[in-house]
Amino acid sequence: MTEGRRRGAGRVCGIALLVMGLIILGTLAILLRFSQVTDYLYHGLVKDPDRTIPTGRVVVSPADGRVLYVQRVRDGMIPQIVKAGVSVPIVDHLKLEPPRAFENGFLIGIFMNTQGVHINRVPNNATVEKQYIFNGPHLDMTDAERQIILTQLIPGKVTVKKALGLEPYGIEDKADYILESARETLVLRDERGAYIYIVRIADYFVGKILTWVTEGERVTRGQKLGMITWGSQTDLFIEETPGMKLNIDVGDYVYGGETIVATY
Repeated sequence: MTEGRRRGAGRVCGIALLVMGLIILGTLAILLRFSQVTDYLYHGLVKDPDRTIPTGRVVVSPADGRVLYVQRVRDGMIPQIVKAGVSVPIVDHLKLEPPRAFENGFLIGIFMNTQGVHINRVPNNATVEKQYIFNGPHLDMTDAERQIILTQLIPGKVTVKKALGLEPYGIEDKADYILESARETLVLRDERGAYIYIVRIADYFVGKILTWVTEGERVTRGQKLGMITWGSQTDLFIEETPGMKLNIDVGDYVYGGETIVATY
């Protein structure tokens, strides 16, 4: 091999090594940048703000979101949750038999949007008695969410519809998910000796319902109990006791672990 050829081969080899080095450095830079971006996305999606937990004889919201409905439960029956004028047994919503007959209480539906806080919190000092998972279908809540958002965009629409005796959000024909979709029900016996049921309903786009408490565990008001990825709905059944009063109404925006939904 002539001197010229040797120099040419060496030059090609040097260029190849340089290119390979640049590729490796570029790949490392992309990976580092990707880790930063995904970290930003994680903290953007998994919002976990500090909360001021109320004290006293109160029950707080288990989730962040818009109050979709507030229903008075009598003799274990929920009025007009999906279809106007039709009541359903509480067991159809819980997907389990309550530890004792649920006579009177309140049902609060909290619609969690995809951009909100997804952490769930304990409503009151209690003991976790039961965790039940219903592996039903993952129904799509998109139409209902769109209707809720559009309703909120018109100032006073919820107030006017309530004054006229109409369902504020009018999602009856889009609300099959409330009774049929997959869900987790947590049964808590709180410091009153009464029962609280937290029903976390899965959406078609929900990645997973995560639970960080276990059966038999003593939990405190405002404690993080889990999260839903990403959004969906959390319903709260509160067994009524003497002197209990609700502190919220349909259309309110509530904050998990902080907004007082009832006093007793």
